[in-house]
Amino acid sequence: MAQDSIVPPLSQGWGYGVIIGIGIAFAVSMMGITFLLRKYNHEDNSNFETYSTAGRSVGVGLTATAVISSWAWSTALLSSGTITYSYGIGGAFWFGAGCIVQICTFALLAIQSKLKTPRAHTILEVVKTRYGTVSHLVYMTLCLINNLIAVINMLLGASAAISALTGMHVVASIFLLPLGVCLYTISGGLRATFVTDWAHTVALFIIVLYLALKTMTSSQIGSLHDLWNTVNDAALKTPVPGNYKGSYLTMTSPSAVEFGILHTLGNFGLVIMDSSYWQKAYSANVAAAVPGYLVGGVIYFGLPWCLGSVMGIGSLALQNFPSWPAYGRELSTNELNAGLILPYASMAVAGKAGAVAVVIVIFMAVTSTMSAELIAVSSIVSSDVYHTYLKRNATGKQIMWVSHLACIGFAIISCAVSIAVNYAGVSLTWTLYFLGVITCPGMITMPLTVLWSRQSKVAAIVSPLLGMAGGLATWISTAKHYGHGVVSVETTGLLLPCLWGSLVSTIVPAIFTVILSLLFPSPPFQWTKFQNIELIDDTTPTSFDFEEKAITESPVDFEFPNDLQSPPIHTVHEEKYMRKMSIVSGVAGALAFVVVWIIWPFSMYGSRFIFQPKFFSGWLVVSVIWVFMGLLVILVLPPLDGRRQIMTIAKGLFGRE
Repeated sequence: MAQDSIVPPLSQGWGYGVIIGIGIAFAVSMMGITFLLRKYNHEDNSNFETYSTAGRSVGVGLTATAVISSWAWSTALLSSGTITYSYGIGGAFWFGAGCIVQICTFALLAIQSKLKTPRAHTILEVVKTRYGTVSHLVYMTLCLINNLIAVINMLLGASAAISALTGMHVVASIFLLPLGVCLYTISGGLRATFVTDWAHTVALFIIVLYLALKTMTSSQIGSLHDLWNTVNDAALKTPVPGNYKGSYLTMTSPSAVEFGILHTLGNFGLVIMDSSYWQKAYSANVAAAVPGYLVGGVIYFGLPWCLGSVMGIGSLALQNFPSWPAYGRELSTNELNAGLILPYASMAVAGKAGAVAVVIVIFMAVTSTMSAELIAVSSIVSSDVYHTYLKRNATGKQIMWVSHLACIGFAIISCAVSIAVNYAGVSLTWTLYFLGVITCPGMITMPLTVLWSRQSKVAAIVSPLLGMAGGLATWISTAKHYGHGVVSVETTGLLLPCLWGSLVSTIVPAIFTVILSLLFPSPPFQWTKFQNIELIDDTTPTSFDFEEKAITESPVDFEFPNDLQSPPIHTVHEEKYMRKMSIVSGVAGALAFVVVWIIWPFSMYGSRFIFQPKFFSGWLVVSVIWVFMGLLVILVLPPLDGRRQIMTIAKGLFGRE
């Protein structure tokens, strides 16, 4: 047996059973739900509008759940513990803080999109309407690269963990993980994605709570005070480089802060340039866009904070016991890069049950996030390529067929590329660090498409290209510097080269979009031009559709349109509401940044505070309570939100009017 591997605690049957069995079970369940929604709620997923935007009628509960599910990558579950194990307790905090800021900020983009682009299907459609064909092609390329690196990141981490726990071949794991996702995504579209997001997220939170509580109450760890003593002893033996007094229990950690900056930038770019996040904003009803994103952001923060803190810090104690899978030796670089802290800690405290829990939770995380990626790419190919350039008069059903084929095609391509980079030695940690370099170039100019009327066409096209070129050049040159003249997979995956590359990818476009907009100005853009974007629909709206919207969706007084042939945009009252919520979301995003990203961590950083037993215990307990409260909200809010639809389906099934 190799020094960087363990004997898998589960048979390969567990891996195939979870990936194929549960995957197909979910697909069949979602097909059934899709059938019920079509029959009793009149949601026709063969219609492109319903398929790609869920009828723009999703409420607060499912929007919040979708936000959590979209951010709860297998990467977050696996890497948060590894970062904490490597940099100390600050790692888990920065993992959560690196996500909550952009989630809350995206609430502003969501409501502004509802206000200004009410009929959009993809953000690229908006870009083309404002800037034209060249910019459309530039941003399409950036978005597709973004989607590809996102899926590669997820598949590499998930397959490595499943392989370590079950002995299942990595190639088989990579190719089979998208199987069930493709089935229910093709049949149900974005609405199926939202429903599966809810089911996946509930299961994910329950398993995370199980693993956290099992670790905190483990007889091997003892009390939380005993854990504090053990972690302090570990710092004496192997102090954390750069941390105050080498402690694992301090926020005064330069490496953790560097990771926090990199993680925040990378995730900002990943979110902005991922069309699936914009599609979920389009799918939310007017009342749900801002509350859904804010609730989702607050709840999500606790997930990597809790799991990373408990499992990462707990591993420092558990590695001293024979139940630790790698007992008697140091963890290898390959094991750390593959994010195996969570699987190892789970096995140490719960044996085979812990291994099964990790396999299931990773499967839940990777499939729920991948479904959104498939919808995003299939919508880009069908709407932004086929319908825009190849067949302008295509019907909704023709576009749907292209969307289905694109969904399957992207799944195959992303699996093939994931296998290629896996054999090239690229790991989960490598992609986690690197992704900001290629996702950040468009993250400033893309939002300004709907936020700043004076961004010019030249600025929108040239700025991200300059950012991409500068970011890649900086990344390679700094990798050579920190690698002492060597450019390799290892040196290009170091934290600092990726940090500098991401910073340049972000700052250069931010500067040049202003300069180029002043040097090559365009007339201030008239937001009403976005209303020229047309719906893709083979059907004519009926009075029933508008009545249903009036009853279940609108947060303000609804006005029936005089002309039923033209779907309404917004009433005056709705526009007033959305402008008000734009201010609320902007303030919430700024507040989240100031409190969670500056005041909370840097006040502790500057004080050079080392957690004492009571504070340490409280830190872990509060993180667990945060996740538990999040689970309660997830369990209650979506069913409460959709109670009318649930009652309609129930009455239909039981033959009651």
